[in-house]
Amino acid sequence: MAKLTFLPSGKSIKVRPGLTLIAAARNARVIIPQRCGGHASCLMCKVFVEAGAVSTPTALEQRKLSEADLACGMRLACQTQTTGADCTVRIPEAKLKSIVAAALKRQQDEEDNEWL
Repeated sequence: MAKLTFLPSGKSIKVRPGLTLIAAARNARVIIPQRCGGHASCLMCKVFVEAGAVSTPTALEQRKLSEADLACGMRLACQTQTTGADCTVRIPEAKLKSIVAAALKRQQDEEDNEWL
């Protein structure tokens, strides 16, 4: 059994070799967005492998992701399997969430400046 850590939440789970990252996330109650049911067609489950070892990219991943994406550690969580080695995976922040956070920060900054 190996330790799989999800960032930015910091949640960790013990996993057996051969489990997909999406299944491991589900077991750890970590949300990785997806719509296609694990068929690599929606490309919503992109994650970055930051440390450790995972399975080699599947033919489907190689068709869907560019060589540059794969080289920087991007993988599809529905296709990538654990190997029995400890691993750390970063789940990118949702674009909508980052847009809302930036808008709220801007609004707070404007309110703070009104009091000056």
